[in-house]
Amino acid sequence: MSDPSHAKRKGFLRHFRGLIREADPCADIDLRGSLRLGKSTVKLPPPALPLQILLGGEQGYRLHLYPEPVLDAEGRFEHRGSYLLVDPMTYFSDVSGFIRLSEGDTLTLGRDDPTQRLLLRYPRAVEPRHLRLKLSADGLSIKNKSGAAGVCIAPLASTDLMERMSRWRRLALARLARVLGGPIEPLARAPALDLIEQVIALMDQEPYRALNRLGQPGGLLILPDRATPVFVGDLRARIDNLLVILTQSAFLQALEEGSAILIILGSAVHPDRPEQAAEMDSSILMMDLIFRLKLRFPERVFYLRGHHDSFSEAISHAGLPQGSLWEDALHQARGPDYRDAMRRFYARLPLVAVTSRYLAAHAAPPIEADGWQTLVDIDRHPELADRLARVRHPSEPAPSSAYGRRDLSRMFRRLGLAENAVCVLGARPAPSAERRARDTEGIVQHQRVSSADPHWVGTLTRTHKRLLPLRYPAEPLLEVYNRLVRSAGPGSTPNRQLTSLVQPIPSKPKDAPDEAPR
Repeated sequence: MSDPSHAKRKGFLRHFRGLIREADPCADIDLRGSLRLGKSTVKLPPPALPLQILLGGEQGYRLHLYPEPVLDAEGRFEHRGSYLLVDPMTYFSDVSGFIRLSEGDTLTLGRDDPTQRLLLRYPRAVEPRHLRLKLSADGLSIKNKSGAAGVCIAPLASTDLMERMSRWRRLALARLARVLGGPIEPLARAPALDLIEQVIALMDQEPYRALNRLGQPGGLLILPDRATPVFVGDLRARIDNLLVILTQSAFLQALEEGSAILIILGSAVHPDRPEQAAEMDSSILMMDLIFRLKLRFPERVFYLRGHHDSFSEAISHAGLPQGSLWEDALHQARGPDYRDAMRRFYARLPLVAVTSRYLAAHAAPPIEADGWQTLVDIDRHPELADRLARVRHPSEPAPSSAYGRRDLSRMFRRLGLAENAVCVLGARPAPSAERRARDTEGIVQHQRVSSADPHWVGTLTRTHKRLLPLRYPAEPLLEVYNRLVRSAGPGSTPNRQLTSLVQPIPSKPKDAPDEAPR
């Protein structure tokens, strides 16, 4: 479904004005063209404009409900039927979460919901069960569930606010172009070898890396508590998915400002699609991108060793030896020196990242580790290293069956972590039933992050001091990004050129009312 047309927006405004004439406007607050909800259910057609929702009057809380824009291969934004409910004061400037409302969903806003308490800073004026939203193919049903606090709704009809979400994504693409300094494309042998050698030299003195008994970088990263973590699970050569994460939720802006850390949980290579299991060009391009990010942000981008970060003959998928194919592909494309450099890079990777609030690894937690020194001197414990990095074959017992909540709690106490610390692990794409799960879930001591799904890109980040899983629609961003960078031309300013090339959502109808306050 394409973005709402001029006619749909005009029709939506006409319908909304009709509701205002039949009910009470919010005349006592500064929301022009707004509707005060009574006790009856209000039914709207699918919102063709963003809505502002005010819960609890002047001392209440403002939310924005935006049609979710998704980029297609031509760089056009489409609305595919889902909406994002966000706090407009934080979403566009800070690492922040959201609540997605899709067709068939019913959502009750209020302080009773634990996920909303993590995402939104409700004041007391917002009641425990304040407002119910129900989205169907026919439209949006809204029911005021509050007592005296009340609800006001207004369309955000100014061009600036209508295009805020898509403009924000365009600016994120421009920011990425500035960070990378050019297109994401295959490198010639010499610059490719120079790139990986620079990364290896950096890994020998990697920031936050604990040194082992020999004075060399060990298996443990001790990261700063204050930085907001952005966890990326198995990518499996899906470059588009990494680009989606980099251009969502102000993650890249936070990396540039130094307030966030990107933690890639290994296995970024080797396609997981059976029909493409032998294709390795996308894996080469993926590692080039990660290397560029590591050099650009040496203190903020970290990569943990995963199951597929090896040339082992034991790594197979769809009946093909992906480890051996990966080694052969690097040898053929970039020569023996580059292949050997990749082996040295893998040997230098840490296996565990930790703060007082979380412990992250690729496949399993180090529940049997006696203490931190065991992880630092991980080369002396090959079985533990294998357990941390290797995802078992389906015929073997799953890692999660080898430990439970008590094991995690004992591990956290033994390692001196906070009682409410979280163990974060990578994960393969979730089954279809899990894909339909809520975008935000209750916080537990065990979180798996899947980032290789062809439809939804998962990540885990911290909002208001708690870790929260988020999902974004997969988009063909590699193609879009490269076309925009090349179209901008050499020597051009990415911010001006790129933001003008991505096609915006159409402008507002001529007779749209003035905007409501942000």
